[in-house]
Amino acid sequence: MPLISVNTAAALIRQHLPDWGTEIVSLSTLHPRILAEPILSDRPYPPIDRIMMDGIALNWQHYDAGQRTFPILGTVAAGDVPPPLSDPSACFEVMTGAALPQGCDLVIPYEALEIKEGIASIRHPEPWLPYQFVHRCGSDAPAGAVILPAGTPLHSPAWGILASVGHTQVRVKRYPRTQLIATGNELVAPEQTPNPHQLRLSNTYALAAALQRQGYSQVSLTHLPDDPQRLAQHYQAASQTHDLLIYCGGVSKGKFDYLPQLWQQQGVQQYIHGVAQRPGKPLWFGIDHQRQTAVFGLPGNPVSSLVCLHRYLLETPVLYARLAAPVHFEKPLAYFLPVKLETTQNAELVAHPRPMQNSGDFLALADTDGFVELPAEQQTFAAGECYRYIPWS
Repeated sequence: MPLISVNTAAALIRQHLPDWGTEIVSLSTLHPRILAEPILSDRPYPPIDRIMMDGIALNWQHYDAGQRTFPILGTVAAGDVPPPLSDPSACFEVMTGAALPQGCDLVIPYEALEIKEGIASIRHPEPWLPYQFVHRCGSDAPAGAVILPAGTPLHSPAWGILASVGHTQVRVKRYPRTQLIATGNELVAPEQTPNPHQLRLSNTYALAAALQRQGYSQVSLTHLPDDPQRLAQHYQAASQTHDLLIYCGGVSKGKFDYLPQLWQQQGVQQYIHGVAQRPGKPLWFGIDHQRQTAVFGLPGNPVSSLVCLHRYLLETPVLYARLAAPVHFEKPLAYFLPVKLETTQNAELVAHPRPMQNSGDFLALADTDGFVELPAEQQTFAAGECYRYIPWS
């Protein structure tokens, strides 16, 4: 099968990835999620004419007529039921966040006042307007307005907004029940001391961290040897209990790369096997339509698996960065180049290339923030040119 382009691969994944439905989560979860329903304001916001400055509240017409001294009837703090202004020529002391007393339509801050023996005198008259320093009722949103549309990422401000409108439970897109499967006889657990011909498991931990940052809360890890029978038994069981299976290794063209044939035997519909990119060329993707399980086969090299996960599965904002140095890459492949990011005072993202010796050079990623995607149609990429940047987090 000929290699397909990065954009074609991304489109195929978007087209065929199952919709895993929605679920209800509570306000106590506070994980990154995506809203599956619009959120409406339960009342006007703010629900009162809200005081914005500590000072006095008074009737603007009396101020406009030239009155500059006002007897103080009392003090209104945030949370108090506001009393009416019984004397239009008087005022209340008011605190930030308090409700504007009925009959008042102007707030004058303490900085412009002198208060003595229960009388507030305005020392610095200005052409203040009605409702100056007042956050008007309903000016942010009327009751019943959409304040968070469906599809909104639940970042920290959104969680605060949900709390402010009384949504203690909310419907969100359900992230798939996911298992990460590392394959290979050479792998041992991180706590073990490997022999020179062995490697500690690392891919699945890096991938799990990325998934959990995105909001995937049900992620399990396992390791399987390069044994066709064990791999088949595992798939038959795991595909019944998981929505997404992500394999690391076993998808290239070696004698022990059993997975593509195994998936075909298990009834998985293949959509991708081989993308014109480096690293990550052997990428595999298919769907078990009978079980509604998505299957990704990522290359075993750790850098390859990470860039494939971030480019094709995780939802990241589209960002662009300028190359800090020229890059030359001759092969007709898209080049995922790890970079160290710099932000300038001119609000630019500058990507400093951190090329690797090969896609197994995991340690080289320690000094990187993400990678840029250099298109296959070019061979030379000049310093200052802009390309898509994908962050690790």
